Amino acid sequence: MVKIGGRRALVVVAAVSMCVFLAGGALAATEFRLSNQFPASHHVSKGLVFFAEKVAELSKGEMKANVFDSAQLFKDTEVVEAVQEGLVEVALVPVNKWSGMIPAADVFEMPFVFSDLTSPKKFLDAGAGTLLDEEFQKMGAKVVFWVDYGLVQFFNSKRTLRVPDDFKGLKIRTFSSGTADTVTALGGTPVVISSSEMYMALQRGTVDGATTGMPAAVSRKIFEVQKYMTMANYTTAQFVVQANLKWWNALSDEQRDVLLKAGDEAAAWIRDAIADSELEAEKTIRDAGVEVTTLTPEERELFVKATEPVRTDFANKTGELGKKLIEMALAVE
Repeated sequence: MVKIGGRRALVVVAAVSMCVFLAGGALAATEFRLSNQFPASHHVSKGLVFFAEKVAELSKGEMKANVFDSAQLFKDTEVVEAVQEGLVEVALVPVNKWSGMIPAADVFEMPFVFSDLTSPKKFLDAGAGTLLDEEFQKMGAKVVFWVDYGLVQFFNSKRTLRVPDDFKGLKIRTFSSGTADTVTALGGTPVVISSSEMYMALQRGTVDGATTGMPAAVSRKIFEVQKYMTMANYTTAQFVVQANLKWWNALSDEQRDVLLKAGDEAAAWIRDAIADSELEAEKTIRDAGVEVTTLTPEERELFVKATEPVRTDFANKTGELGKKLIEMALAVE
């Protein structure tokens, strides 16, 4: 993206994009860009390539998705506005980037509402996906398909974490307000640190532990500087592939159907890839000598009770929609 200066740059690019679409006629409907911030090697990126291939297959070559990896078009901090403004037709969006406009979108970061890798799909299929899509559409974006990312665990270098009291006195790296609130509720001290700085902070003892997913722990080599991992599945990260609503509405019913069917298949492909990645990562972590503790149902219930204030506060701040989403998430479990 050419940097012209804040919002003005976005408006200029949007105007140019619209001119191209008007001049291109049918091309605007049949060929589109898909912005992606992950590198091409990431399993989510491979899932987006799978989606593009399915679009071509199901449309018999009449539609083409051009995937731009590694934030070539937009960073995760820019992508919501890019979709809204029509600077890009389709994009992979971290759901939590919507929380400023749609606070209830942070439901995926609430602690202990999803127990395993199948939980997010159950939650979305139970009606949460429709409710959130309705909110996104009010903001100019349409859900094409949801992208699961996996579950988040607790790592630390001091001791086994089996009950909330074990967190007392520990400084834990977190990555969002939701995860920070969870660590606080458990008795620890949260320190927000980016994933790129996590290894050094753990190595130097700036923090005693970290919250992160197992595949990320492997790719960042966290197992080299941590002794314990608690398999808590305490929260998840969720992404969504969204289209600019005006662009979406300009498509024919047949074209929209192609994108939705391709999206369903891509979502399933990515879920399978996540499951494989989680299993491989767990083996690598165990083989590295990290002591892995899996919470029993009774132990998990202690964590659920300890973090109840986080979920209650979320529901109070997000109104009826937030309350309904939390109830749905807990019900599917």
